[in-house]
Amino acid sequence: MTTISELAGAAWVRRLFFILAVLYVVPFWTVRYLPTVDGPCHTYNAWVLRQHANVQEYPLFKQYYDVNLLPYPNWTGHGVMALLMFVVPPLVAEKLLVSGYVLLFLAGAWYLAGSVRPDQRWPAFLAFFFPYNRFFQYGFYNFSISLAFYFFVLGFWWRHRERPDLRFAAGINLLLWLCWFSHILSFGLALLSIAVLWLATLRRASWRRHLLHVPILLPQIALPLWFFRMQGSATQPVTRSYRALLDFLVPPQVLVAFTRSQLRLAAAVAMAFLVLAVLTLWRETLRRRDGKWPVPRQEDAFLLLSVLMIGVYVFAPEGMSGGFLVTDRLSLFPYLLLIPWLAPRLGPRWRAAGVAVLTVAALVNLGYLICWYRVLGEEVRHFVAGLEPVRPGSRVLSLLFSRNAIAEYSDVLSHATGYVALEKGLIDWDNYEAKYSFFPVRFRDGVELPQIDGVALGPGSLLVRRNLSTLDAIYTWQMSENELLRRRLHRQHYARVAEQYGGELFERRPLPPPAARDGG
Repeated sequence: MTTISELAGAAWVRRLFFILAVLYVVPFWTVRYLPTVDGPCHTYNAWVLRQHANVQEYPLFKQYYDVNLLPYPNWTGHGVMALLMFVVPPLVAEKLLVSGYVLLFLAGAWYLAGSVRPDQRWPAFLAFFFPYNRFFQYGFYNFSISLAFYFFVLGFWWRHRERPDLRFAAGINLLLWLCWFSHILSFGLALLSIAVLWLATLRRASWRRHLLHVPILLPQIALPLWFFRMQGSATQPVTRSYRALLDFLVPPQVLVAFTRSQLRLAAAVAMAFLVLAVLTLWRETLRRRDGKWPVPRQEDAFLLLSVLMIGVYVFAPEGMSGGFLVTDRLSLFPYLLLIPWLAPRLGPRWRAAGVAVLTVAALVNLGYLICWYRVLGEEVRHFVAGLEPVRPGSRVLSLLFSRNAIAEYSDVLSHATGYVALEKGLIDWDNYEAKYSFFPVRFRDGVELPQIDGVALGPGSLLVRRNLSTLDAIYTWQMSENELLRRRLHRQHYARVAEQYGGELFERRPLPPPAARDGG
């Protein structure tokens, strides 16, 4: 029976967790532009959704883009931002989205930990080291949001699994659909996780009631079957060795989002998981009672699930159905699934010490994140400043001759053109999402696309003359004075109209009559 002192202890831990969760959105609000890789592209496409019918102010959006209303994943982030943009500017909408993601992720970890072990929630403090993982910094907003829904799916199923009634059916299906419209990987893993937990908690006394879960979850197979029929199931095999995969998993290099200095944090997080896991095993598995091994508890299914996720990580393909980096994303789940299982049952003083250590470490990590956001946010601001003079309604291509100048793992300038493109109604030819069928915005059939294969890695290889009909403006970043592209731009009547912070904007002047044009 829970004592008054235990309830009081749980209350201060809960308040501390809430305060720390709110602090963890601070990095987003210290900068004007969020320094993520794909984030500007998502925000730009959300703005296209918002303004697609506004042909008076943004005529090119409807001319070049279609809205993909099919029930593909990747809708959550775009849809939420598009709705927020009705009341706040795009940059604020993006910050509200990612702030909501962090709070939802941490709340999900707390909810799942409390669903499995209500009196041992405090290991959920380990979740503070995961929201700003490498994939979030890549700007994979939808995948990141799906992680939060994954927590809630498992927590809700675990809490209500003994009462598979109409309320349970509505709740679990709604959460799974929210997960689906965020990202298919977390959705698939949620179904797999429920299946494993369902088998692990099957008991002879309640098997009839347990079987009701099957028809309740049956509607969830419809969307995946449709998706694979539309996208196919072609896979991309993993090319790394088992040793390389293990090195990426332990310590969790997915936590290294900026520089290799974060490996120390990843190693410390892995050690914290190990210590708490050993203490949990010592209490629940290694101790003998009456000379017999204790019967495994239902909560131990999460340990089993974590181990199985390691197998999924090792043997899963690198890419599938047009998606990529599947293996690296999977490396998150073995750690996240351990959190609800951890229950070291420390005394009040040791538990307070454990919470204090994790809180201090989380605050140090928060300070590190704020510093990096300010540094990288300034880099994005400089990049965007050079693009500001571009004419509204232009079709623009950005060429980066320098990448990752500051952070090893966060190429924050790759799609930063999107921040200016949404403001001025530009067609950003670097809008990679619009070239895929499973995003909400895609290029219309028949749109003439520029021939820019290879320019991301070799920007100087741009075929200027061949792309005259599609490029109104070309923006170069850190292009050297001796670069041959300069001469080709000049020959094809592109004039430099602005230069700032190493960014140069070239706009195409009216073409002379055909007889007067130079070759090249």
